[in-house]
Amino acid sequence: MSVPPASVPGAPWSGWNETARPFRDDATIPGLIAEAALRYPDRPAIVTSDKQVLTHGELDRHANRLARLLRELGLGRGGTVGVYGERDASALVGLLAVLKCGASYVPLDPSWPAARVVGLLDQLDVAAVLTDRVHLPSVQEFRWEVPSLRHVLCPDIPEEFSWSATFRREQVADLFDYVSGSDDPLEAAGFNLRRAQRPFDEDDVRGYQNHVARFVRAATSVERPSVLEIGCGSGLIVEALAPWASRYVAVDPSPVSVARSQETGARAGGEVDGVVCFAHEAAERVRGPFHVVVLASTVQFLPDLDHLTGVLDSLLGLLADDGVIVLADLVDPGLGTCSGLRVPPRFVERLPELLPGVARASVHRRRAEEFGGELAERYDAVIRVEPSRERAAPGREPLWTGHHVGLRPAAPLATGPTAEDVCYTIFTSGSTGAPKGVVVTHRSAVNLIDWVNRTYGIGPADEILFVTSFCFDLSVYDVFGVLAAGATVRLASAAELAEPDTLVDLLEQEAITIWDSAPATLAMVMPFVQAREPAGRDTLRLVLLSGDWIPVPLPDRIRAAFPKAEVVALGGATECTVWSNHYRVGDVDPTWPSIPYGKPMQNARYYVLDGDLRPCPLGEEGDLYIAGTCVALGYAAAARLTAVKFLPDPGALSPGERMYRTGDRARWLPSGDLQFLGRLDDQVKVRGYRIELGEVQSALLQCPGVRAASVVAPTGPGGRTLAAFYVPAADPLSKAEVVRALRTILPSYMIPTRVVALDELPLTSTGKVDRAALLRRL
Repeated sequence: MSVPPASVPGAPWSGWNETARPFRDDATIPGLIAEAALRYPDRPAIVTSDKQVLTHGELDRHANRLARLLRELGLGRGGTVGVYGERDASALVGLLAVLKCGASYVPLDPSWPAARVVGLLDQLDVAAVLTDRVHLPSVQEFRWEVPSLRHVLCPDIPEEFSWSATFRREQVADLFDYVSGSDDPLEAAGFNLRRAQRPFDEDDVRGYQNHVARFVRAATSVERPSVLEIGCGSGLIVEALAPWASRYVAVDPSPVSVARSQETGARAGGEVDGVVCFAHEAAERVRGPFHVVVLASTVQFLPDLDHLTGVLDSLLGLLADDGVIVLADLVDPGLGTCSGLRVPPRFVERLPELLPGVARASVHRRRAEEFGGELAERYDAVIRVEPSRERAAPGREPLWTGHHVGLRPAAPLATGPTAEDVCYTIFTSGSTGAPKGVVVTHRSAVNLIDWVNRTYGIGPADEILFVTSFCFDLSVYDVFGVLAAGATVRLASAAELAEPDTLVDLLEQEAITIWDSAPATLAMVMPFVQAREPAGRDTLRLVLLSGDWIPVPLPDRIRAAFPKAEVVALGGATECTVWSNHYRVGDVDPTWPSIPYGKPMQNARYYVLDGDLRPCPLGEEGDLYIAGTCVALGYAAAARLTAVKFLPDPGALSPGERMYRTGDRARWLPSGDLQFLGRLDDQVKVRGYRIELGEVQSALLQCPGVRAASVVAPTGPGGRTLAAFYVPAADPLSKAEVVRALRTILPSYMIPTRVVALDELPLTSTGKVDRAALLRRL
């Protein structure tokens, strides 16, 4: 059956879906924000928790510079940039810059497991990631797992090199002077400096020394090689290798280490030249060539992977044609924990792509029986050079910092995106166990912004308290809609979000006019509001609630505390550009089962259909479909799923329009409002996050020791939670073990709060898991 056009008389939505309204359908997000910067250049655009202010004019200029760098790196229309970090001013500049250069962005939450982030970047063929200095180490670790990822940008580091601002020459030298000068030979060699489950003993140290010596000898075919050791420490490796070498040079930033290594080498029967300098200075201070360069337990003391890459690149110039670089005692991020630098094996394996002259680089895992404790989890590597190579300019992609951004002009680019281009891809939970990336165009986002700002009179005098994650689609309006109005985004820090009392302070003491969040977030704050004497509560004028059921008493509590606040319930789907319907909450009937869903917004149409896609009579429950300008392009790299969920819209106003199958149940009320009646499938809302129970179940089944699993979402006084039931393959696991395994797969908001082991899962008469029976066990 087909859906009758919206204009057919007698269809329940014939009047309620007459939402067509002209808007600037050729506009783009960066275009709107650039216009706001021209109108209000000196108005505050971003205010941070420490009261740093970025004006609209400054925001525009900073974003233009970064957009130019992105364009120079090959990013533009059709490209995708990952944004990995917290909600800070640098991130907002980055989001705008990505859109200015014509690319789209994908937000990535640092709390997600690295494997999830890598999978999403790979799925979208992401070429660049924007991050901040706090999360840069994580990006430097996982970037090597993504073949398409060529560039990492960290604009909030003003220096040219990521490590130079934190590098303290004197402090490092003093530290190693102290360590190497220890009377305890184990501590002098760098062992037992940190608390460990099992302290190392002399046998461990000798075993390590012998292993490195054998490994280095096996790495070269030269009988009496010349050897350069970077980071010689107390001379442990010098002692083993100096008698074997034709020439031995020991380098260390500590004069004490160099002197001690020379003495150790002489006692062992070798001659050692000592040079006091840091690893990145060795190529300028030492004369080659060398057959072997050794860094044994040295890499973990380097500042970061970009520094290591530069060090390796410089050392290549010191090697003979048949030379090798040996890296011993590397820490794999996937296996070992370490307070120092961790080196992903994929970084080593990809060195031939990064550094001219590297023929191949190999990773060598250790046999666990050779070592005790954490040394067993470490690995070694050999880097071999290209014979008779010509030294060329470095082929590696450097880390781009604020230094590089600042070299670019602040004038806008001549070209940018079009309205049809992709603006962002936001991932939601997927029932098959894989997240779904929703792809949204500029036109859809501009339609949303035009409607919200016009309907609710958002202007330059407004200020929103930004409390949501970039990975939550509410952020799209909170950032771009507010900035397009010339208004202010007040960034709530993580510390402020962790203290409801502090959020109340912000609402009472700062010029906050707009609150936007899931209902549960504001419901958590309201008891702290009600516990105080009212003060300064006349500023808040608009409260936007969406993403989950709104408790029926909540709107009246909000208005009692903030007398000038209008409460608006918004609905829709990530697949339909944040919001596509609204309900201005007036008088609330306490007997209502829920706050009404509301009416469609401009250029959006809502259908309630039966199983044959026929319109349901007024008041009759059916399946909810959304159509119009708000509908997304579909799911990223998932054509089959897109075809299932995004259907041709027979009621289209223009050829080719589609409607989205929401999976919600709803009905039309006589007032023309929709009433939301729950989900049709396994999708639930937990604390505002849309979660597919199937994805959590899939993750459970990946946990070692789990034979079968099911997940339910019981409703309690605080809203929905997740409860996991599983059948162990052998002995039951502790809840801590299950949660620890899930944290490597799922983001924290998808971790069940209850974990229950069962002998078998209960089944219905049709052979399906009996979830009602599971709920009764809670």
